[in-house]
Amino acid sequence: MIQDKRPPTSSPEAAESDRTSEKLVVCIDAGASSAAAVRAAASLAGRLGAEWRAVHVETPAPAPDTFPERVTEYLRLAQQLGGDVVRLSGTDPVEEVVRYAKAHGARILVTGNSTRSRLRSFFAPSFPEEVLRFARGIDVYVISEQGTERRRRGTVGRHWDRAASGAAILAVAVATGLAAFLFDRSQLSEVVMVYLLAVVVVSLRFGFWPSIIAAGLSVLSFDLLFVPPYLHLGVEDSRYLVTFAVMFGVAFAMIGLTKRVRDQAIGARQRETRTARLYAMSSELASTLGIAQMLEVAVRHIHDAFQADVAVLLPNEAGELETAVDGRGTFVVEGTESRVAEWVWTQERSAGLGTEVFPGSEGEFLLLRGSRGKVGILGIRPSRDNASSDREERQLLNTFAAQLSSAVERGQLAEAGQRVRVEMETERLRSSLLSSVSHDLRTPLGVITGATSTLLQDDPRLLPNARRELLESAHEEANRLNRLVGNLLDMTRLASGPLHPKKEWHPLDEAVGVALNRLEPQLGGRDVRALLPSDLPPVPMDAVLVEQVLINLLDNAVKYTPSSSPIEISALWRGSTVEVAVRDRGPGVPVAERTRIFEKFHRLKPEASVGGAGLGLAICRGIVEAHGGRIWVDEREGGGAAFRFSLPLDEVQPLVPAPWLHAS
Repeated sequence: MIQDKRPPTSSPEAAESDRTSEKLVVCIDAGASSAAAVRAAASLAGRLGAEWRAVHVETPAPAPDTFPERVTEYLRLAQQLGGDVVRLSGTDPVEEVVRYAKAHGARILVTGNSTRSRLRSFFAPSFPEEVLRFARGIDVYVISEQGTERRRRGTVGRHWDRAASGAAILAVAVATGLAAFLFDRSQLSEVVMVYLLAVVVVSLRFGFWPSIIAAGLSVLSFDLLFVPPYLHLGVEDSRYLVTFAVMFGVAFAMIGLTKRVRDQAIGARQRETRTARLYAMSSELASTLGIAQMLEVAVRHIHDAFQADVAVLLPNEAGELETAVDGRGTFVVEGTESRVAEWVWTQERSAGLGTEVFPGSEGEFLLLRGSRGKVGILGIRPSRDNASSDREERQLLNTFAAQLSSAVERGQLAEAGQRVRVEMETERLRSSLLSSVSHDLRTPLGVITGATSTLLQDDPRLLPNARRELLESAHEEANRLNRLVGNLLDMTRLASGPLHPKKEWHPLDEAVGVALNRLEPQLGGRDVRALLPSDLPPVPMDAVLVEQVLINLLDNAVKYTPSSSPIEISALWRGSTVEVAVRDRGPGVPVAERTRIFEKFHRLKPEASVGGAGLGLAICRGIVEAHGGRIWVDEREGGGAAFRFSLPLDEVQPLVPAPWLHAS
């Protein structure tokens, strides 16, 4: 069963309206009727609820009557009326405009009427007539300067045939005049070449049937004007019949060659366009992360390339197909279409419109197959005016489907890899936590249990000094256990959400003093120096949290340095921050470990018998960053490590002098 996660449209009429939305293109040139064409296009677009664009083509050699300021004025008018403005460049404005309209799915093309005379239009087609030559399947609206319109279907009509025939007649007439002027009646081979040149020109410009007319008129003119008896259809020498046959044969051959060249040029242009579209989609997919974003990119490019609605169906966790993308150019797969998609998924064959299976379906459905198997279904529903299914277009569709399959598979592999990485990280953290906690809990609990069990035996041989030592050991291990549990609770608070410290103005030396008092048993007889300047300002901080940072840094120095090495605490006022440093004379921290050392459960020497769960420095980083500062470690001059953290100073300091600022 196919499920659709998208919200339904407000009504069936709205869905039908979305599916059949119109697009309109209006041609802009320097003619006086372009303004009326823009207004008519805006009015027509408003009635149809269509998107519309004003298109102007800039040619390398503009006509003498082209005025750029007029074109700019007309384009500005289109923007004011709510249309989009597009400037194109090319040698043939008609061909460029029609190609743009077809590429963007426009069903209506509006153009201004020509002001040419009838005689001139008879021999040289006007812009609207040229548009009719190319705009097959597009409704053409011709707007006069007064704003009246004539609607024409985009097919070749009688007017165009008359113009093409007139052009062929004119070409033969020009060739006859040139031949009569340049050559005499004895230079028949040169005359034949001139007529063949006229046939080639007509063939390149106007196509097959005008070329046939030109070829026939060329032979007829050659017979009447250059072959005796002159101005008669008969010939005195039968050899001229061979000449006529050769002229016809060569003309037909050249017509075929020029037609083939035209077809090859059109095919090359189509292949170039399709290749460019495929390359654009591939490039954008390569730089896109996430399956949803990839599907949006692919649907947009396929919709623009084939002017068709697109649907992508992917299997959910239950193995059922469901619509995976929504937006412009998509359609809902339901009813008969859903059964066709299910058949394609199970049978792994294409089906639907244009195939032997379910040919009555509105769309065609293709299986998306990756290197590891099927990944989804691509459905494409062409518009009625663009229902072509030639071999090249089908190959292009299969290529698009292959690119989409690779992109979907890459996205699925990336998501699976991300899940695996998260699971591995979770398992690593769990193992580190269990390993650290089990070791650090077992040791103090064993000491406490042993000491209390000995004291409970009430052995009279146990001296008072020994009893006190047992109590001190139990107390020390209980404090150690308390610190471990406290670190775990602090880490839980940091991991559960952002920490919000309660900042108040406190002197830093008080926090240092509290930390030293708390760690007095661990410090023992170690040389600890606190170098705090007398002019150090109060710091806005959560005193309890900063004390915890100092305790963890001092405890870390005690664990990883020799018992006889000194420890130094210093502070320095640096403009808008106060920098605190805890320095030791231990082995130091390697450069490669200076970033990782602040991660959870990370220790430099996990195999050593150093207590702790690897959470102290991670807690320090969380607290310092919650204050808006930063923490880092570097090498101390002369050997050892220097753990530093900075706290920002607020701009507003307390106005009432504090006791620690009074002179003694």
